[in-house]
Amino acid sequence: MLPARSRHLVRLAFAGLLLAGSVAHAATPAVLYKTSTCGCCTSYVTYLREQGIEVDAIDRDDLSAIKTEHGSSHMASCHTMRIGGYTVEGHVPVAAIRKMLRDKPAIVGISVPGMPMNSPGMGPEIKGTLKVYELSRDASAAPKVFSVE
Repeated sequence: MLPARSRHLVRLAFAGLLLAGSVAHAATPAVLYKTSTCGCCTSYVTYLREQGIEVDAIDRDDLSAIKTEHGSSHMASCHTMRIGGYTVEGHVPVAAIRKMLRDKPAIVGISVPGMPMNSPGMGPEIKGTLKVYELSRDASAAPKVFSVE
């Protein structure tokens, strides 16, 4: 058994590690590529920032090369984001992004293809109604739903 002072120092060190981990997770920087004329992309950036994701929005005239480079062209939406080494395509809810960053699955990223009206940035988000798909390294593979639970 450790002396009381040592136990206290161990607790403080452990609390510091927990705090450092949560700060690092919250501060994971993101880069989102969008066109300058897309209002829903701007709304999605606002949503991300309100949810605590630090995002740098970059306007591009043509996003097809970015989608191809980052493995999302087969499940495309109006914007592409890179965060924590992953691709996030479209209006993906923050809960799914956080789960991916926490679990670190062996996938390219996640996508909500198209522009569904019940997604963040498009209209009122109806939680639990969106299908979020995994972006596989094999673009010809059948789409697999990314479980948010």
